[in-house]
Order: sequence, then C-alpha cells, then structure tokens
Amino acid sequence: MIRQRLTSLIIAAACLMPSLVAHAGPERLVADLSNDQVAITSSYHGTELLLFGAFEGQDNDDVVLVVSGPPTKLAHRRSDKVAGIWVNVETNIWQNTPGFYHIFSTRPLAEIASPAVLAKAQLGPAALSLEYVSQAKDANSGNGHGGSNAGASNGPAKAATPAMINDLGRNMTDIGLWAERSDGVSIQRNTLFRATLYLPKNVPPGDYEVRVVHFRDGQVMSQQTTDMTVARKGFSAMVYDFAHKYSMLYGIFAVVFAVFAGWLAAVAFRRK
Repeated sequence: MIRQRLTSLIIAAACLMPSLVAHAGPERLVADLSNDQVAITSSYHGTELLLFGAFEGQDNDDVVLVVSGPPTKLAHRRSDKVAGIWVNVETNIWQNTPGFYHIFSTRPLAEIASPAVLAKAQLGPAALSLEYVSQAKDANSGNGHGGSNAGASNGPAKAATPAMINDLGRNMTDIGLWAERSDGVSIQRNTLFRATLYLPKNVPPGDYEVRVVHFRDGQVMSQQTTDMTVARKGFSAMVYDFAHKYSMLYGIFAVVFAVFAGWLAAVAFRRK
C-alpha cells in the first residue's frame, strides 16, 4: 500500500511538468510532501515521508533538500576528571539551534558548490550562524553532554567555532535528529526528483521548513520552501502539555503513581 502511494505521488509530479515548463520563470521548481501534517500519538514509533517534485533540469544538475525543525536551546556540557572524579567543567547553551536538521543531496555538498555559495544559500550546519552562551556554574547542573535549563547565562552570545559545530552535529546525529545523506536524492530524466525522509520517535514537535534547492554548475538556479507540522495528538499530547504547564503537579503525580504501583506489585506477589 505504501509503495503504491509513493508511486502515485511520483506520477502526480510528472503530471505537473507540462504546466511547469509552460510557466517557467524565476521559479522553475515544484515540490511537495506525501504528508505535511504528522501526528505524534501514544503509538507513534517513527514514520517515513516522501519528498518529491519536478524541475527543469539538465545533465549533471543537482538537487539539495533541507528539512529543518523548530529552533530550540540545547545545553552542551563538557566533563573532565578533577581529583579522579568526573565533574562538569564547562556548559554552553546553544541558541536557536534546529532541533531537527536533515540534508539530502544528489552528491556531497562540497562537490556541488563552493563553500561561499553554500554559505550564501544557507546549506549545511556551518552556514547556520549558530551561537552559544556560556552558562554560570550551578551545583545542580549535572554532568555529561546534552540536556537543557539549569543555571544562568554568562555574557553575550558568541559565534560557534567549526570544531564546536562538528561536536554538536556528531551528538545530534547519534540520536537521529541531524543527518546528511549525500546520495539521498534520486533524479529521473532530469525532471523528477525524490527523497525519503524518516522522522524518528524522538522527533521534536513544532513547525518545520522543507527547502529544495536546484543547482547547476555550482550555482543556485531556483528553490522552493514547503511547510510541515509535527504535533502531538491524543493522550500523549495531554500528558505532554500537563507536564510542561504544571510541572510541579506532574512531579507529585509521578511520585504518587510510582508508590502506588510499587504497593500494588507488592500486594500481588504477597498473595502468590
């Protein structure tokens, strides 16, 4: 059923080609999603979407697709040994960092265009102009990498170095929220393109931007942006909203529920 639906979407894109060529202007590209409204329910364990479209291409043209998620703040903590004990020695808070960032292209970005062109087109983590602020030390901030909140920022935002961006990208890639696939876009007859996007179970809810960029001879020919929404639905949405709006009550409820579950288990085993 899924394969049939994907095939029908490719055929639909092909049907758009006559109109595309007839009205070709500055925008020589059309793109769409198989589903632009993704619902996260209690049974959600990830989903697969099709990014597809049509363009007025030639031999050796390239297509790059970027799916970027809602901006968020991320805490990056660096630990080191002090007197033989691992402790948090540095905490940086990334500002307005994409919580989800996947890039698909016909070949590696470095082979498609120069760093200057990629930076102008805002393609790749290095072109995101990421910034961070140093966080004041907090005894309750914890150790390790990742996480958020805790402590207060210390000083103005600073531009991230390439090494820091690489570390951030590696951490986000390990949990499936950032990815780069240099062979993720397939092109047929210089007119149709497609890519398969997988949204993992830990995908953050919010508004997403899907951008398609058409390259020729290292230069941007055209591009188009499509919106996508990932939202929590059903019981999971109720729990999520309650936990964030009434965090103290949620914590109390969680403790009471854990105690009750433990007592219930003890009673059940005692009867056996």
